[in-house]
Amino acid sequence: MIGTRREDGSSIGTAWMVTFSDLVVLMLAFFVLLFSMSAFKLEAFERLTQSLSATFSPSTTIAREPEAGEPGVLGIMRPRGQSLGYLAGVLDSVFDRDERFAGTLVQRLDDRLVVLLPADLLFEPGGAAIAAEARPVVTELGSLLANLRNRIALSGHADPRPVAPGNPYPDNWALSLARAAAVANGLRRAGFARPLEVWGHADTRFAALDSVPEAERTRLARRVDLVILPDRAEDELP
Repeated sequence: MIGTRREDGSSIGTAWMVTFSDLVVLMLAFFVLLFSMSAFKLEAFERLTQSLSATFSPSTTIAREPEAGEPGVLGIMRPRGQSLGYLAGVLDSVFDRDERFAGTLVQRLDDRLVVLLPADLLFEPGGAAIAAEARPVVTELGSLLANLRNRIALSGHADPRPVAPGNPYPDNWALSLARAAAVANGLRRAGFARPLEVWGHADTRFAALDSVPEAERTRLARRVDLVILPDRAEDELP
């Protein structure tokens, strides 16, 4: 066994070198670990610095209006259709010039555009077939809407009075729905090919006309609403 000797002649073993070598290896591993941890923290610190710099010193960007609408309940982004304000102006102008649309009202709401078509403009009393003299009105309306990308619904309404005995429609629900469907079919025949939603409300919205004079209130209660929504029809989605 190799070793050294003290001054008094006794020998010193070399076993301590094994322990010393293990200690050096452990210290080396410890320093490598510290270095790797410090490198990771440095990278994270740099990312944090860049994020804070972007927050407090933002770059100048040009904002543009997105083509897509706000996500719905399911998170689906629905593309926007044509501007409701623009459409309201166009329809108002057309209806004001054409006396066939006398009594038609255009109402701009926050989330939709509603065209109120009084029933006496379109139908015989108690009926749901479009009168012969009203067919050109529906045809003209279909032509105006033919190139419109927006989603559209037809909503039928009635006053609270029950239908007359012998009427083919048992109640105001059936009558209001049949009238909305008749206008929808008329628009299709005029060339409007996109999907249409059809609703029947009977007299459930009659209270919304409380502020309207009684004679006009009764007249407007019997109507079909053309509802233009801000998003595109399904067949217009990209």
